[in-house]
Amino acid sequence: MSPVATPAGDGETAEEPELAPFEDVYRCHAGSVHRFCVSQVCDPAAAEDLTHETFVKAFVAYQRVGPDLTSARAWLLTIARNLCTDHERHRGRWRRLLSRLVQRPSATGNVETVAEQRADIERVTTTLAGFPDRERQLIGLRVAADLSYREIAEVLGTSEAAAKVATHRALTKLRARLENSS
Repeated sequence: MSPVATPAGDGETAEEPELAPFEDVYRCHAGSVHRFCVSQVCDPAAAEDLTHETFVKAFVAYQRVGPDLTSARAWLLTIARNLCTDHERHRGRWRRLLSRLVQRPSATGNVETVAEQRADIERVTTTLAGFPDRERQLIGLRVAADLSYREIAEVLGTSEAAAKVATHRALTKLRARLENSS
């Protein structure tokens, strides 16, 4: 990509990097956005719709916002988070988190292992259903979307330290409840 010269205000020109094509942004981040949406709504069809809507909204604002490829992920997940929140608000109830994240077992997969994994996910899902929205979002961003604490902070509009502490507390709470239920 070649830089674009723009007026800097003092008679010189400032170099601004050219925006990556939107399809590159999509290719790099669609998986994370989709996994996050699934972790929040637990419905693959709804998650696909929310992922689609996230990228439609992002496409409309892309030239105005102008994120680079690395900051685009947090920006996209912020859009997705807001859309998921709206979706849950309209639906009126929280359905189990992560239950649909298990991929179909392969024909050569160990049936016992798959059954154990599904039982574990069911247990986590049931436990998370009783968590406040904020804690579910923190866990979803950290585990399902695989975000760093800095990226979680960007998505939630908080400091990195606050995101780290809140995420640690939410995960500790989840572990404790899972240990008590077994």
